Amino acid sequence: MACGSGDLQGLSLPLSPGRLGNPLFVGEPWFWGCGQTNVSCRVVNGKVVDVGKWPWQVSILFLGVYVCSGSLIHQQWILTAGHCLQRSLEPSQYSVMVGVQHLPENGTRLPLSQIVIHENFRNFMSNDIALLKLKDPIVWSPMIQPSCAALLKGCQGKTSLSVVNQTAPYTLQEVAVRIISNRICNDRYHFLFLKDQRMFVGKDMLCASSELGVDSCQSNSGSSMVCQLNKTWIQVGVESWSFSCKRHLFPDVYTSTAHFTQWIQGQISNVRLISSACSALPGRVFRTGYLLLVFLGSLWLL
Repeated sequence: MACGSGDLQGLSLPLSPGRLGNPLFVGEPWFWGCGQTNVSCRVVNGKVVDVGKWPWQVSILFLGVYVCSGSLIHQQWILTAGHCLQRSLEPSQYSVMVGVQHLPENGTRLPLSQIVIHENFRNFMSNDIALLKLKDPIVWSPMIQPSCAALLKGCQGKTSLSVVNQTAPYTLQEVAVRIISNRICNDRYHFLFLKDQRMFVGKDMLCASSELGVDSCQSNSGSSMVCQLNKTWIQVGVESWSFSCKRHLFPDVYTSTAHFTQWIQGQISNVRLISSACSALPGRVFRTGYLLLVFLGSLWLL
């Protein structure tokens, strides 16, 4: 929805209409139902804007400075990229902000108690995934809700969505992207191969690019790539790396959430991931469904 001067609404309803009768709803005591948006219009700095659109998105701060994005997948856990935590492994030096549309904002800043980087993350490329544990469990609200991490391998095909962005830096934005096969992606990055190396982009990665002339650039590491199925947004990727800004021939590379399902479940004993409900959906949904990158930062024109 696009907010206008006559669209002011409250955020009093605890659940969005899309949750009613939703087959992906998970009935856990701490879990309202993942992947749901609660878009409402509010006055922010004198302007009417939509809020609550991507309530799982969080900002990761190092010594109070924004460094990466992440996504809530549990009441106490955040999914992000492993390289986002290279500055330090001391949880007390990091905090996260939840429920904000812009930085700086007076959002809720939460301390961490644990950092878990994948044990095979070595070269800033493969196994680029990490989990952050909040010191205290979060309280769900219309502005703060979890994403759905998925077992499916990705949303295949193209999308014709337009780009929605705001000009200010460090603003929560979205851009439509399409999945590119790993074979094509490896062809594009062949010049980076070492001698006798056959593959650069591995099975733990997804490649995607925008057909609409924009690039999310490197400052958006840890952002979530999502697709919509049955009015539920499913996270299929975590932004990992890109070769360069403004070079549209080189796709952005994401960590595949599906590839690391067992690893995530091994760290979070009671996490719930979307599996059977998604796998039962017709294949055509993946070819035509929405596929978006959600991030906090700036878009670059190619």
